[in-house]
Amino acid sequence: MSFVDQISKMFGTLPEFKFQATLFGKDALYIEGGKPIKLDPDEMVFKVNGGVLTALGAEMSVKELSGDCVAILGEIKSVAVDRL
Repeated sequence: MSFVDQISKMFGTLPEFKFQATLFGKDALYIEGGKPIKLDPDEMVFKVNGGVLTALGAEMSVKELSGDCVAILGEIKSVAVDRL
């Protein structure tokens, strides 16, 4: 069973998942459902359905970018989502 399927069952009747962000410790971030707006080593910003996701850190770099998925490596200091 996929992670999203497991979480959907756990949370019950929540609205459809619009995007997904997974933080791996403080060294990696994986985002599904986001389009890059800004990709700087200390700030990366993505448009997600209904808002903007911002990752702040140091020496961040894009390891992989394909479709609406992105893998980021570096020192991740914070991840925030603001609604539009």
